[in-house]
Parts: sequence; C-alpha cells; structure tokens
Amino acid sequence: MKSIPISIFTAVLLSLVLSTTAFAQSEKNEMERAVGRDEIPENALELIDEFWPDLQDIKYFLETDGNLTTYEAKLDWGGDQFSIEFSTDGYVLDVEKLISFETIPESVRNAITSHLDSQFDRYRLTRIQQQFIARDEDDEDDSDFIDDILEGDAEDYEIRYEIVLDGQNKQELGSFEKLYSNSGSILEKRKVVRRSLDNIW
Repeated sequence: MKSIPISIFTAVLLSLVLSTTAFAQSEKNEMERAVGRDEIPENALELIDEFWPDLQDIKYFLETDGNLTTYEAKLDWGGDQFSIEFSTDGYVLDVEKLISFETIPESVRNAITSHLDSQFDRYRLTRIQQQFIARDEDDEDDSDFIDDILEGDAEDYEIRYEIVLDGQNKQELGSFEKLYSNSGSILEKRKVVRRSLDNIW
C-alpha cells in the first residue's frame, strides 16, 4: 500500500478542519427565554422609559445565538411591532421592525426573491424584519439613534432586511436566517437551530 506524504495528509486534514469550522459558523444556535424587567441592564431600561414611559406589555428576553448573548425588548408602538436588541452592558445593538414582504421596495424585493429562488427549490417566508443600524455619528448616542428611527430620519441610520424562512433544496432542509442590504445584496446567511419558542412574535 502506498503511503501518503505527510505534507499532503496535513493539507487534507487542515482543509477538513476549515470546512467544518466554516459550517459551524453558518449555524445560528438560537436559545432564548423570557426574563423579568429586573434582569435587564439599567441603562437599557432608562432608554426604554425615556421614549415609552407609559407603554404597557413590553416583553423582555435573554437571547444567545451561540456566539453572542444579548437582551431584547419587544413592544408595540404606532401600530408596529419593534424589537430592540441590547448588549449585556445595556447599549443598543440594533432595532428591528416586523414588516410584510410587500412593504419592501420593489427593486430590493426582486433582488431578494431572485437570490432565494437560486438557493432553494421551495421555501416559505416565516418572519421579515426591517433592521436599523446606527451610522457612525449615532454609535455613541442611543437616544439620538432611537429618536432618528421614530422620526424617520433615514440619513442617520442604515436599513437592512432580516428574513427567516423554511426552505428546502437538494442538500438541506430546515429553517434559515438571511440578512440583506438595503439594495437586496446578501450580507449573511445562517441555518437556525432553535432551542425555545419564547421569542416568537
């Protein structure tokens, strides 16, 4: 039997390790649980109270995706459902608004549809959120960021679209999370492994 040169064996082994790592990074091992207001960081609560002092039925969650642990506040405001994600230090990471696919601008919607059609034989959209990301000038001021969103001052934040779907192709079947830019370009894709249903709208 021929022996395999060590250099070739090492290269093959490294390739397998890298491919396994890449696959692991493509999974979102989502775990979440409902928590009480008293478990939320103080400065996060101060921000919520600043903008929604009299709002009832705000729901709070602790969430991890396998890499990052965050807090989330879900609330209804102005007829829309918002989700505010905070770091464990209580600073805003992003804000998301639940929307329907039809409200996405047509050119962006067509780009997203074209990408999904190329990825799946069949799929069903289960949740669509418009995501707001602070631009540099608002990175240090959460109050200004939230105020810009509520006032519709789009010059001061970046818009993305987070889409969760059930999909199937020849290689895999399951739930997936796709993140698209404001032009419809794919930014991130992960397979969702959900451990709890506490955080579903």
